[in-house]
Amino acid sequence: MKVSYNWLKEHVDMNISPYELSDRLTMAGLEVAGIEEKDEDCILDIELTVNRGDCLSIMGMAREVSAILSSNFKPPKIQHLKGEIPCEVDISLQDPLLCPRYTARVIQGIRVEPSPLWMQNKLNGFGIRPINDIVDVTNFCLAEIGHPMHAFDYDLINGKNIIIRQALEGEKIVALDEREYELSQGMLVIADQTSPIALAGIIGGNATRVADNTTTILMECAYFSPSSVRKNARLLGIQTESSYRFERGVDPQGLIRAQDRAAELILSMCPEAKVSNIIDCYPMAIPNINILLRIERVNRILGTAVTPEEMRDILIRLGFEVEPIVFHAYTLVVKVPSFRSDITREIDIVEEIVRIYGYERVPVSLPSLTSVSFKKKAQVVNEKARDILCGCGLNEVITYSFLSSNMLDKMGAQGETSTPVNMVKNHVIVSNPLSEEGRLLTHSLIPNLLEVAAWNINRGIDEVKIFEIARVFFMSDSFNNDLPVEQEHLGIMMRDDGDKVRWDGQKQKGLGFYDLSGILHALFAEMGIHRYTIEETEDKRFHPCVCAKIMVGDERIGLIGQINPSITEHLKLPQNIYALEIEWQKTTALVNLTRKFTPLPRYPSVIRDIAILAKDDVSSSKIVGVIKEAGKGLIEDIRLFDMYQGEQVAKGYKSLAYSITYRSLDKTLTEGEVGVVHGKIVKLLEERLGVGVR
Repeated sequence: MKVSYNWLKEHVDMNISPYELSDRLTMAGLEVAGIEEKDEDCILDIELTVNRGDCLSIMGMAREVSAILSSNFKPPKIQHLKGEIPCEVDISLQDPLLCPRYTARVIQGIRVEPSPLWMQNKLNGFGIRPINDIVDVTNFCLAEIGHPMHAFDYDLINGKNIIIRQALEGEKIVALDEREYELSQGMLVIADQTSPIALAGIIGGNATRVADNTTTILMECAYFSPSSVRKNARLLGIQTESSYRFERGVDPQGLIRAQDRAAELILSMCPEAKVSNIIDCYPMAIPNINILLRIERVNRILGTAVTPEEMRDILIRLGFEVEPIVFHAYTLVVKVPSFRSDITREIDIVEEIVRIYGYERVPVSLPSLTSVSFKKKAQVVNEKARDILCGCGLNEVITYSFLSSNMLDKMGAQGETSTPVNMVKNHVIVSNPLSEEGRLLTHSLIPNLLEVAAWNINRGIDEVKIFEIARVFFMSDSFNNDLPVEQEHLGIMMRDDGDKVRWDGQKQKGLGFYDLSGILHALFAEMGIHRYTIEETEDKRFHPCVCAKIMVGDERIGLIGQINPSITEHLKLPQNIYALEIEWQKTTALVNLTRKFTPLPRYPSVIRDIAILAKDDVSSSKIVGVIKEAGKGLIEDIRLFDMYQGEQVAKGYKSLAYSITYRSLDKTLTEGEVGVVHGKIVKLLEERLGVGVR
C-alpha cells in the first residue's frame, strides 16, 4: 500500500524524516519496501500482512504512527448530518450472515464534474486514478478511513428497491470494467427489482454507474463477510481496492462515520445538494471482544519488565479501551476496538504490546536445556545413505510430489499401474490441484527422475547420475480406509553413453546394468545388508530382458534394470538409461550399522577353479548359493570369471567358470581337506541344479 508522508503529517504530530519513519514502522511489524520522492512528498510503499486490514488507510496508518511515536493522533472531525429529504428506497437484507450490516443514503442535486485538485493529488499519491467528483469521494473515503463505498445512480434503480441476496444460477452482470460475468448460485449481489446491480464488496454494475448526467445518487456503505468476498472474487477472477479491504476485514461500526464523511465532502463540492437520513439495516449487532490480560504472563512470555502503566498506555494509543489499573491489580480488562478483527486472544494483545514497546528492547537469552535431542534410526540411515551414494558419484535431486497425466501416458500406464510394491490400485488424485500438471500424486520416483534426466540430456549433459529419497503415494486395498498409503522410496537413475575419450586415448566405457548393481551392492554392504539376491523378473517400465527384482528372503523390496525402450522413445531419450527403485522404509528396518572387528586371517588360503555346464535358465546366483551351502564355512570368496556359449557348448547350455577361495580360521588347510569339500560341491550342484563339471 502506498502512503503519502505529507498526508500522514496532517493527522499525526511527527518531526522525523520519512526514512526514519520507515525504520520505525518496519521495526513495529509494518515493513516499508521502499520510498519514492514525488512532488515535494515521499510515498512510502508499505507491505502489510493479511491480518492488518485496519492499516489499509491513512487513518489506520496515522493511528499506528502515533502509537509508535507516542504522539498526538488527529482524526478528521466529521459532523453527523441531518436529513433534508426523504430516503425513498426500500432495503431488503435477505442474508445477514453474508452481509451483517447495510447502510444507504440518498443525495440529491449533485453535479458530476472533476474533483478538486487537492483530492486528485491525494488519490494519485495513494495509487488511485481520479475519475469524477462522486466516484473520487468514495475512493477518498476508502483511502482516508479505510471503508469502501459505492454510489449508484438513484434514477436507474428499478423499483427503488435494494435487495441484498444470493445470486441465482446463471444470472449475469456487466460490471464497471465493462466485462460480463456469469454468476454462480450463492454469490452475494446487490440487486434492484429486476437484476443484480453490483457484486457485493467487489465491483459495481455498469447499468447504474454514475455518469455525467447523474443528478441523484444512492450512497452505499456496508459490511460484508470477508470469506464471502474472498471466495467470490477468486471465482470471478476480480481484485479491486474494495475487495482487497473487505477480504481482510473492515470496521463494522464505522459505516455511519463513513456515510457522513462522504456526504460532507460532496456537499463541499456541491453546496446546493441535499442529503437524506441514513437507512441502517443492522439486525444483529457485532459485539466487541473483551480480553483479560494477565500482567505477569506478558512479562513471562516476553522476558521483560514492562509495567502495567506502560502496557495500558500502549494499548490505549492503539485504540483499545482499558479499564483503570486500580480496579484490577494483576490483570487488565481490554476491550478490542471494532476495527481490529484480528485480535481474538490474550496472546494477540501480548504481540501488540511488544511490537510497540520495541522488539529491540526484549533481552536476549538462551532457553534452559530441558532435553537432549537425538536422531531416529530412519534419519541416521537416510544421512548415511546420502553420503554413500554421493561417494559413488551420484548427485541428489529433489522433485515435486506431483505427477502429470501426460508423463503417466508416456510411461505407458493406463488404469492400474505396477509399482515396486505391486500394490497400487488407483492413483491418488489431488482434489484442488494448482495446475493440471499436478493433478496426481506420484506413485513412483522413476517418472520424476526421468524428467530430471530428460531435462539434462536435452541440454547436452550426457552423464546423468542422480538419486532421490522421497515419499510416494498410492491407494491400496490392503488398508481398511479411504486414505492413501504413504511410503518412502529410494530411486537411482544413471546414463552415460561412453563416447568420451580418456587422457590415454582409450574410449571410455559407458555405464550399464552392472554399474548400477555395483552401487546397490556398495550401499547395502555399508548398511550391513548382506542377505539379498537379484533375480530376473518383468515390469513394463523396464526392458523385457534387463530387469531384476531385489529380494530379501521371500520378499521383494525393489526393482533394478534398464528403462523400457518404448518409454525412452516416447520421451525422445537415449535407450541406455538404467534405474532402480526400492522401498526404503522396508530397507531401513534391515539396516545394521553396528560394526564388529574381525582379525586378519593368520592362515593361508587355497584357490580352486571349477568349470561347469548349466542350462540357460539356471542363474549364477543359484549356483553360488549351492556352492556356499556345500562349503560349510570354509569358503571365503566365490568369483565368476568366465562365461561361454558357442560351438563347443550344446544349444540351451552355458559354460561357467568360478574361482573358489578356501580358508580356515583355525589352521592351514591340506589338499585333502580342500578336495573333500570340492567334491561335495560338485555332487550337490549335480543333485540340486543338474549342473555337470566340464
